[in-house]
Amino acid sequence: NILEYDNIMEINAVINSSIRFIDDTITYFQANAWYIIFLLIAGYYIKKEYLDVYLNNRQFRPEAHRKNQFNIDLKEVRLRQQEVALERAQIANKVRQKKEKDEKERKNKAAQLSKKVNTSGSSSNNSYNLVQPWSASSSGGGYKPTRRTTGSG
Repeated sequence: NILEYDNIMEINAVINSSIRFIDDTITYFQANAWYIIFLLIAGYYIKKEYLDVYLNNRQFRPEAHRKNQFNIDLKEVRLRQQEVALERAQIANKVRQKKEKDEKERKNKAAQLSKKVNTSGSSSNNSYNLVQPWSASSSGGGYKPTRRTTGSG
């Protein structure tokens, strides 16, 4: 009898605590109803405006769609890289052509200058060239360096 009475008391305690919890919850909702409604509306708005947008981000898309989008993005990146490379090649080509043109002009000026020197009224056989003094005559005249000999010793 005593065991049955203890079991009945335990069951009563559990039922009473459950009923008290439900009563307290209802009282809390009645006291704070407007706050709860406001929080629910704010939560719905935040979910709709921000959380859904974040969840629809590429990171959470289905795998097939993510792969397709990745391929599209990769093609765009490669296309942009090709455009940049083409621009650089065109710039390099222009620089190269300018250098070639400048070099050609420099060579033409040098050739014209050498023609002026040769046709300035003196013949190349009879003139004394300061840079190449040994070329003054065909008979071997002009500057001759001293002969170097090893000392006998």
